[in-house]
Amino acid sequence: MLPPDFRWHAVGTATFAQPNSLLLDCVEVARLYQRVNEETWWVSLNNQRQVDERKRMLCSGYEHGTTGVEIWAERHQARLRAEVDRYLQQLQAEKDPRKR
Repeated sequence: MLPPDFRWHAVGTATFAQPNSLLLDCVEVARLYQRVNEETWWVSLNNQRQVDERKRMLCSGYEHGTTGVEIWAERHQARLRAEVDRYLQQLQAEKDPRKR
């Protein structure tokens, strides 16, 4: 079960029947992908971080992938909330004309 404030959303070519992006406060923290040339699914975790700090893993299917991501989000929700808060604060600071 997803922690409060986390929600699935369909992005890219995903259908709303198979949402593939896990959001926290409108910031993507994980995404499921299906490879075009085969049936393989994989997941990208920690998408709120820089690309080189993200983790990618193969998963056996869409259902197993979403279940795994939800368990991961539950286990890491405190860290994810802190990192997303910092990310959003940085964005706000960049928009603040007094900071320029």
